[in-house]
Amino acid sequence: MADFFDLTSWGLIGSVVGVTVVLFALAVVVVPRMRRARLRTHLAQAVSLIAVSTLVLVSTGLVLNKQNNWFSSWADVFADPAAAGDVSSQVYGQRPAAGVSPADVSQQASDLQKDPASNRDFGSQLDRDAQGGQYVSFTLPGAQSGQSYGTTLWLPPSYLQQSDRFYPVILAFTGYPGSPKTYSESVDYGQKIEDAVAAGKMSEAIVVIPDVFPGTYDSECVDGTQSQDGQTTPRVETYVTRDLVPWVENNLRAINAPGAWATEGYSAGGWCAAMFTMRHPDLFSSAMIQSGYFSPIYSDGQQWNPADDTRYDLARIAADEAPAVGLHYFSSEEDSLSWPSLQAFSGSVKPPTSLTADHIPTGGHTLDVWIPGMERGLEWLGSSSTYFAP
Repeated sequence: MADFFDLTSWGLIGSVVGVTVVLFALAVVVVPRMRRARLRTHLAQAVSLIAVSTLVLVSTGLVLNKQNNWFSSWADVFADPAAAGDVSSQVYGQRPAAGVSPADVSQQASDLQKDPASNRDFGSQLDRDAQGGQYVSFTLPGAQSGQSYGTTLWLPPSYLQQSDRFYPVILAFTGYPGSPKTYSESVDYGQKIEDAVAAGKMSEAIVVIPDVFPGTYDSECVDGTQSQDGQTTPRVETYVTRDLVPWVENNLRAINAPGAWATEGYSAGGWCAAMFTMRHPDLFSSAMIQSGYFSPIYSDGQQWNPADDTRYDLARIAADEAPAVGLHYFSSEEDSLSWPSLQAFSGSVKPPTSLTADHIPTGGHTLDVWIPGMERGLEWLGSSSTYFAP
């Protein structure tokens, strides 16, 4: 009987929908025919319609929650991730470096790199008098992939003033559905970095946020081999690695060493972060994964590759190739989308690959969990990477 009242059970959802339908029928058909004072009849009808509207919202929320795995239990709904108790942590494979010293960087900036205001893609959006970091957005066409995606940049506070300084880069991916505004507005990831820098936990970094999940397009960040009716087969892996990364290196003062490039992502973006780092250790050395997973989860009607495509099986890559990269994972143990995927992946991790898995007992598949994970991820990055070290 307890399972019937589980937050994600079809029994509960069906019951709420059924009650909604019955109450709607009463409000529309029965209440107006009741023999009582007109005012009381109108009040009864108004109360009934308000109750129906509330139940419609509850029904919709329950269905969307089941589809998107926001909360797996009632405890998740009311849990406060900040008060969920001590964070548990396990390390798999290589133990991450600790207390590293900043790396020496010797690069010469081009005229374009020295003067970001002259950049035709985003220069007009910059405020030379700004005191903090700045977000800019533009569309970047990809010559190698043949595809174009929106891109948001965050440039750290010192970027406009220190024209010869080069910076490490964090490539951040949203979930699906998602928008770069989650990072620039809901989270303000740039401010998270500024806070970590002020606390002496990391150095300043450039953030690049490609919009690879536009609208209802679930690219899963892959290069697809299968077409779907009326949709463009994604070449996102090529776009990121052969279009976006070279653009960043040529246009921004980005350190051109794999150790200076990290990925970050939540939910589907966590998968992207893990995938790019595991598959391209020549470009990225670190990944920060908030409730991500370790093999693609395609949406209905957007199955871009066969289910047994070994290219994107990160457990196989960990076991067979063991790339020399570091991964930081954060999630709730009750996250039914992410946690089982971690359990299936972690057993394959071996040196020199390093996986630090931090987790809390309760919490949903939501920003309330991911934001603390982002903060811990930045601290981990600053302590384990010489290029991000303070």
